[in-house]
Amino acid sequence: MKRNIIACSIAASIAVAVSLAPSSQAQDAGKVDFEKQVLPILKESCFKCHQKEHEEDGKVKKPKGGLRLDGAAMILKGGKEYPDENVVAGKADASWLVKTMELPDTDDMAMPPEGKGDRISADNIALIKKWITEGANFGAWKGEE
Repeated sequence: MKRNIIACSIAASIAVAVSLAPSSQAQDAGKVDFEKQVLPILKESCFKCHQKEHEEDGKVKKPKGGLRLDGAAMILKGGKEYPDENVVAGKADASWLVKTMELPDTDDMAMPPEGKGDRISADNIALIKKWITEGANFGAWKGEE
């Protein structure tokens, strides 16, 4: 009987310890998922002007400023202005993607520009900043090349 009580006590202690130990899944739960959280924002607010060259209504549409946001490598590469500074992994405040989203509507570099879509909400900008600060991990997403 005493042995069973001790065994049960040990088993209960192990169960409690395991349930309290941080799992890698729980640790990753707070990380931003690019495909689920950031990509939809870019698709909605940015792809219209910043995607791979394509034909639309009989006209060839090129990415504005040479900036493409439809592929992981392209996001990191940046456009004609500030190449390699569009997204600086770990440094949201140094990333032009964020800088242009935070500019006032009256600024010529504010993104998206007036008439091209709704400005990105403060919550979504904060999410993008968090993703960049966490290392700008795209997961398995490669997008267009």
